[in-house]
Amino acid sequence: MFVRSLIIFICFCQITFAHELKPAIANLNFNPTNTETNIQLKIQFNLEAILANISPNHSDTDESENAQMYNQLRLLPPQKLIDKFNIIKSDFVKNILFLENKNKVELTVRNIIVPLVGDPSLSRETLVELTGNVSSNSQFQFKWSDNYGPIIVRVNKNDIDIVTKYLASKDSVAVFSLNVKEQTLFSVVKDYMTIGFLHILPKGLDHILFIVSLFLLSIRWGALIWQVSAFTLAHTVTIFLGALGIVQISSSIVEPIIALSIAYVAIENIFFTKLTKWRPVVVFLFGLLHGLGFAGILNEIGVAKDYFIASLISFNIGVEIGQLVVLFLCFIVFGYWFGNKDWYRKFVTIPLSIMIAAIGLFWFLQRVSFI
Repeated sequence: MFVRSLIIFICFCQITFAHELKPAIANLNFNPTNTETNIQLKIQFNLEAILANISPNHSDTDESENAQMYNQLRLLPPQKLIDKFNIIKSDFVKNILFLENKNKVELTVRNIIVPLVGDPSLSRETLVELTGNVSSNSQFQFKWSDNYGPIIVRVNKNDIDIVTKYLASKDSVAVFSLNVKEQTLFSVVKDYMTIGFLHILPKGLDHILFIVSLFLLSIRWGALIWQVSAFTLAHTVTIFLGALGIVQISSSIVEPIIALSIAYVAIENIFFTKLTKWRPVVVFLFGLLHGLGFAGILNEIGVAKDYFIASLISFNIGVEIGQLVVLFLCFIVFGYWFGNKDWYRKFVTIPLSIMIAAIGLFWFLQRVSFI
């Protein structure tokens, strides 16, 4: 029974990681001339999910009844996927609501870039480039279809960031002007805290499992605070260093080690009954790598240049809130009810740590392409 549960749990977590639905990213650049303003809109998104009509309400594609279609599309070479996009191209453009003074701006698809198949278990990001023309002194609105899920919008004028918005719901619209800077410190803080929180809950399953592993060793707050503090300090440092471009390590190195860190901490839970002297040091070192993973997300999304430090701090606060929520849920589910039971370690800590260790090792092998 335990082995069967372990296999099911591993498969569930593998699916969640491999087919995660991430927000799209739109970069809208205005290039004014003497007579008109040319706009370039680049949207990075999961084309296969749209073609397969995967609802954005799902956190991963395998939750959808159209999962099989998505998996088939994921195996298509770039040109065949482009051919399928061309069939829906006009509908795709119609689903981008871009208004100038309440008048819809005509957009034209100029290019589409689809990556090679690569690892079919991982999602790939298609890039569509669109162009159009607007007046140079106008109020604008940007929104895209509710069916396509959340999107992060970055507005640039002559390659200088002026607005960053996170559109998470069907009622979210990015409203801005090229003459009046609408972005405020409050909006930046709110948007980047949201992005940071969502990167933990519900999207960051690998980070969630790491935090759960820290909790499982001991429910005593002293042991927990040492570990969480070490982890927080470490990833805060590398979030800043990574976003500033001071430290850059390929995700092909960072992601496997993050998976290995999950396995290591879980395995240590099995063989040690209390916090060891080296545990906070090990957690700190692994936290540095988790921070580089967070920084990679930030670099992909982009940071508001006028509020650069505020963006980084807000993102980090969002991550911290997400981690605290995970710890709170662990305490409610396990610690409060069972933490003082004699059988807690035997029937909670060890079985869950074995499961988490197996998942971490599986992800490690998967991410280094051994399997």
